[in-house]
Amino acid sequence: MPNRLQSALACGAALALSLTGLSAFASSSGASVSGFASRPDDKSKYDVDFKALGMNVIERAGLADKPLEEITPEDLLERSFLTLRLGIFDLGISKHASEDREKADHFIQLGHALLDTQAAFLKWLGDKAPGHAQAKKDMATLKSYLKSLRKEAVAGVDKDGRGEITALMPPSDKVLEAQERFGKYMASGEALGLERQGELVEPILLAPDRREFLELLSSFGLLYPDQEYIYHSNDVLDWTNTYCNDLTVVALEFAELGSSTSGAFGGVSMNSRTSTGMAQQISQLSAVAMLDNLYGSKIPPSLAGAFAVNLVIDVFGECNTRVDGDLNSRRTEAREVFVPGGNPDGGILPPLMADSRWRAGHGADHYLVGLQMSQSAGESEAKGKRNARNEFFEIKNEDENDSMYLKAPFLGSLAAERNLIIPDAYFGDAQEMFRAYRTAFAYWLQTEAMSKKKGEKAFADLLIKLAQAEPTDGALEKTIEEIYGKPLTAADPEEDDDLEGSFLTWLSKI
Repeated sequence: MPNRLQSALACGAALALSLTGLSAFASSSGASVSGFASRPDDKSKYDVDFKALGMNVIERAGLADKPLEEITPEDLLERSFLTLRLGIFDLGISKHASEDREKADHFIQLGHALLDTQAAFLKWLGDKAPGHAQAKKDMATLKSYLKSLRKEAVAGVDKDGRGEITALMPPSDKVLEAQERFGKYMASGEALGLERQGELVEPILLAPDRREFLELLSSFGLLYPDQEYIYHSNDVLDWTNTYCNDLTVVALEFAELGSSTSGAFGGVSMNSRTSTGMAQQISQLSAVAMLDNLYGSKIPPSLAGAFAVNLVIDVFGECNTRVDGDLNSRRTEAREVFVPGGNPDGGILPPLMADSRWRAGHGADHYLVGLQMSQSAGESEAKGKRNARNEFFEIKNEDENDSMYLKAPFLGSLAAERNLIIPDAYFGDAQEMFRAYRTAFAYWLQTEAMSKKKGEKAFADLLIKLAQAEPTDGALEKTIEEIYGKPLTAADPEEDDDLEGSFLTWLSKI
């Protein structure tokens, strides 16, 4: 396995020292965890033998006779997983799971999703971006290879081999060259004009079902005894994904702890809501990882999340997912400058058990309809307030039988520095509104802030210049103003004076 994947699990003491709680979302200074909680009240009743679950992974890797203290995460992963390099990502599936043809097919389908997500991002940069033409050809070659893999079936790979699927099922030289070239293009930052010394790859391990996901987490607890209280806790039973340093582990089922037959391993497919639900979820989580890889702290977590949602919509026509990628949990000190207020547990959004009213159209409209309805409802609050007609938005309490109103600005450092107090009963709806607002604003910035041709070029310039900028406070807003000729926002957003004011006026008229 590549060094990036080998080193990704070396979270060691950093995780134990940094985690202060085991809520559904948790941030840390060295590694972190996040997940979707489907039925949080049901976790305590399960008696799970986490040690036995972890030993299942170790036994399948042929390491059962070796003392635990002598087993390294690198060796366990290398023996346990097949991987496939696809651009900036290194996608992995366990040899155990790959023996199941349906699970192997899901691996291939998600490989397509990773390529499509990268293609959508490169499209944002414009067809004239250096190297883009060759990258498109390389992606087409890799997608053809993935189709051939599906016919041959990953399930047929020699399980005694290790590492890259291309080494175990050698493709043509054309495929190998495309894989290497496109991988370097994305992971070195060449697509954005970066000059990295090496390649920074994003490893993603897939756990096709709840049992395998919990087995893998349980093995972490065995290899890191000081982490046992984390990984051998019933809190993990409803996690959906977890980060450990640079490694992303993703379950392909949501927890369904109320199942009468499956107990702690009850799960519901991500495709249960829509046929592309699994691919959408992986696309969104991978987009978050890619943006963090390429931009780091130059883009705040909430804006990266908005970009990720829009990438999913570009690929699938909607973003019908349950869990947004928690970029805060990938960073040691994620400074948020793009949203007022915040989740005290560190997540961008609280996990949702059902669609909120904001997601009624699953993002096909980039959440514009819900936002405009909220803005229209806010007009009553704006009466008598000079030049504030478009600045108020209605949010509702948990029971949706009472309302309060939030006033723009909602973007930039001005918004982040506001002492905005949101009562607990309104917090979830407020976060949904902020998510919709950021996503819609990012869409507007790309498509409506200027004429189509000028707007696409300006947005591409923004992405490239941000990647090349120094990670300093104010770099984002400075770059936006340089490109668009207006500041991002103002204390009282106005159409002619700042971008947020222009967005608010446009939103009120669509």
